[in-house]
Amino acid sequence: MLVIQMNIFMVLLLSLVAVHAFSKLPRRTHVEHRVFLALLVLTMLMLILEIFSVVLNSPAFIGFITVHKLVDTIGFTLTPLVPIFALLFIRAKTGSCKNINRKIVLWLGVPLFINTILSIGSFHFNWIFTITNENLYLRGPLWFASPLTSYFYYAANLLLLYKARNKFQREELFMLSLLILSPGVLSVFQLYFFVYLTLWNSIAIAVVVNYILIVQSQIKIDPLTRLGNRAAYDDQLEILSRKENLVLTVVNIDMDNFKTINDTYGHQEGDKVLKIFAGHIKEVFDGKGVSIRLGGDEFIVLVNENRKEIVETYIKSLKSSIKAYNENSGMPYQIKFSYGMAIFNSSYKDVHELVRYSDKLMYQEKNKRTNQSR
Repeated sequence: MLVIQMNIFMVLLLSLVAVHAFSKLPRRTHVEHRVFLALLVLTMLMLILEIFSVVLNSPAFIGFITVHKLVDTIGFTLTPLVPIFALLFIRAKTGSCKNINRKIVLWLGVPLFINTILSIGSFHFNWIFTITNENLYLRGPLWFASPLTSYFYYAANLLLLYKARNKFQREELFMLSLLILSPGVLSVFQLYFFVYLTLWNSIAIAVVVNYILIVQSQIKIDPLTRLGNRAAYDDQLEILSRKENLVLTVVNIDMDNFKTINDTYGHQEGDKVLKIFAGHIKEVFDGKGVSIRLGGDEFIVLVNENRKEIVETYIKSLKSSIKAYNENSGMPYQIKFSYGMAIFNSSYKDVHELVRYSDKLMYQEKNKRTNQSR
């Protein structure tokens, strides 16, 4: 009864979180938000299935043996999807969802496929679980396949989190690890003692905690351009300063004659220009680095690259993109920008010195362009 009460409470809590998340989180432009919402809904579904499984596991409901089998079949089939969506969530937060190797996807899909076949087959052949004639749940001869599948994905999560540890702050690492460690540890007790524990409740708590982290991260997003803001910039520099073999190029960007556009056509038009320009920056550098609006018409991109020719192709793409927009916008003004680029190496004392030098180069170019126009 306690398990049922706790599950019902967590379903209600997750329902409130889901309503808030669907109304507040930008989903079109943020893959991690879509993945997180899928994880949230899936966790709610697993809690509901466990409620039915516990309730039906009794001779009092002997007339519902088929329903009991169906509930457990769905539950065992969906169980590995929770760590899989946690894995996708972590990848999305690292910005590497677009660069998933097909061979890796294939290997990750094999355990899920096997578990799905065994789970569905258990309905008739009692492979993973058995429902007795008294409507009681028992483990089948292949019951170990389901937990092994989940542990495989938990291990993949831990490996990914370890490799990406330098991309997160300590607080983020702790909260993301809850999605892996809490179900991983509790499932050991559940398997050993053969009882219903608060496994899905622990995952639900981890999901809620990570939603708090997501809401906090929204504070680090510029509301106008949807790029990172000054707080995100400070956090990124803190993360980068902890890296040992740092691969980084800083690109400082400043719009030319933005004040003239603001004064001539109004602040509303100026805001529109900022949003358009930020959109082009994000389109070019998405997945290649972190794009940030420092304030006003000043932007900075922290690029995960140390080859000058590669970064220059990115900037060339930005220039081409802006040029194409100017030619087709039909506006009486043109969007222009100046930039400074600096690549980290041993000659720089730290990341802050690199940023200062890049900013200096940007203003040198800006002054040069201003003198030329005069």
